Amino acid sequence: MNANAHRGQGGGRGGYGSAAAAHNKSLSMHRWANWIAGFSGEFARSAILRHAQDEWGQDAQDDWGLYLSPRETIAAAPNGAGVVVMDPFAGVGTTLIEANRLGLDCVGFEINPFAALVCRVKLGAADVCRRRLRDAIAGYVGFMDNADGRNPHSSPPAGFKSRIPFFSPAVERKVLLTLDYIRALPASTPGSIQDIFRVAFASVMVDFSNYSYEPSLATRAAAGKALVGDAPVGGILAAKLGDMADDIAEFQRESGGLDYKPGWRIYERSFFDADSCMDAASVDLIVTSPPYMNNYHYVRNSRPQMFWSGLVELPSELKRLETGNFGKFWQTVRNDAPIALIPQLPVLEAEIAEIRGINGDRGVYGGGGWANYVTAYMNDLDKFCELLARILKPGATAVIVVGNSIVQGREIKVEERLCNIAELRGLAAADVTILRERVGSSIINSGARLRSKSKSALYDAAVVIRRPV
Repeated sequence: MNANAHRGQGGGRGGYGSAAAAHNKSLSMHRWANWIAGFSGEFARSAILRHAQDEWGQDAQDDWGLYLSPRETIAAAPNGAGVVVMDPFAGVGTTLIEANRLGLDCVGFEINPFAALVCRVKLGAADVCRRRLRDAIAGYVGFMDNADGRNPHSSPPAGFKSRIPFFSPAVERKVLLTLDYIRALPASTPGSIQDIFRVAFASVMVDFSNYSYEPSLATRAAAGKALVGDAPVGGILAAKLGDMADDIAEFQRESGGLDYKPGWRIYERSFFDADSCMDAASVDLIVTSPPYMNNYHYVRNSRPQMFWSGLVELPSELKRLETGNFGKFWQTVRNDAPIALIPQLPVLEAEIAEIRGINGDRGVYGGGGWANYVTAYMNDLDKFCELLARILKPGATAVIVVGNSIVQGREIKVEERLCNIAELRGLAAADVTILRERVGSSIINSGARLRSKSKSALYDAAVVIRRPV
C-alpha cells in the first residue's frame, strides 16, 4: 500500500473523531484514572462499531457518534456471542471496557502494574456489591473524621525515593491512615472493594502531593507552584470513590440488559509474551495505541502509584518494566552500540542514518543515542506486526493509533513506517486517517531533542491493518 494515497482526515461524518484521551475525564468508567497515553472512550467505541459494521454486516450509520445497543451489536456478530476484541497495550482499559459494554469478549495486555490494576477493577465492576461499596465509603469517611490523635500503622514505602518529600508531614499522616483503612478491606477477588479503593487513592494521590504532571512528573516548585502543606485527603478520596460508585451502578444497569455476559482477560505482561497465552487466529478486532515515539517515560511517571499502592517494593522491579516496555526508552538504549534495524526498509535506514549523524559531539545526547531509540522503536513495531499476523483471524482488522514524532529536529511519520512494516509481515495496510493535530510542545522541546526548524505539526493517526483472508 502507498500510505500517502490513503491518508484521510478524521472527524465529521464517517470519521473517528478526536482520539484525545483528555475526553475521558468526563466519561463514566473512563474518568477513574488519568493516563496520558491512548485515546478516548468515544473513539474506542466508534472504532469497534465502525469495523463491526465493515466485517460483521451491520448497516451503516449516519453518524458514528450514535451508539448501537449491545443487543444490536451482538446480533450482528458472527455466531452471536464470542467475538473477541483485543488491546495489546491496554493502558487503563479504554478499549476493553467499551468492548464489554457492547457485549463483546475482550483481552488486554498491560505491562504496567498500576494500569493493569485499573483494567481489572473496571472490568470486574459488573460483579461488585454496590451496597458493600457504599458502606465501605461511608466507613472511610467516618474513620477519617475521627482520626485526630490516632497514629497510623502503615509506613511510607521503603523503596520509594523522591527529590523532595513527596507528601508534606500533615498530608503523609492522612495518607498513611488511609492506607490503614484500605488494607483492612476485603481483597478476595479481582476488582474487590479493596482494589477499588486502591485505584481511587492512586488516581488522586498526586493532587495532594508536592509533585505534579507537566506532563512528566516533576516537583511543584519546578513548575512554579507552591508546595502542598496540608489537604483534605479524606474528602478528596471520598469524592472520587463516590463518582466511581455512581459509574459502577450505571455499568451494572448496562450489563443487566445483555443477553450474554461478556468475558474478559487481563495479562499483566508485555504483548510480546502473547505466544505463551494466545492461540493463533483467535482475535476478531484489535483497537489499540502503542506507546508513542516521544520518550514519555511511563514507568517513571507512574512510579508513585506503583509504590504507594503496594504494587512494587524495590526500585530494581522497575528495570524489568523499562526494558520490557514497547519501544524501550531513550535512557535504556542511548549507551548501547549502534542497534541493527530488523525490517528491511531502505527509507527508514536512511532516516536513522541521518539522525545518527547529528550532533556527534554531544555523546548520548546527540544523534547516536536517538538513532538507537528510533531503531529500537521500529524493531518493536516489527515484532508487534509479526504477532498481529499470527493472532488476528483471517480477514480481521487492527485499528492502531500512533503519532508522528520529531527527533533531533527531523520528522518521522510513524504511521507510514507502520504501514511499510506491516506489509513486510504479510499484512495489508488498508487505510491511514489523520485524526487531529496534537496539542502541546513537549515532544518537540523536551530535554535532549533539538527544537525543530521545520513547520511539521504533531498529529495522531489511525492506521487500519488487516490480515488477508
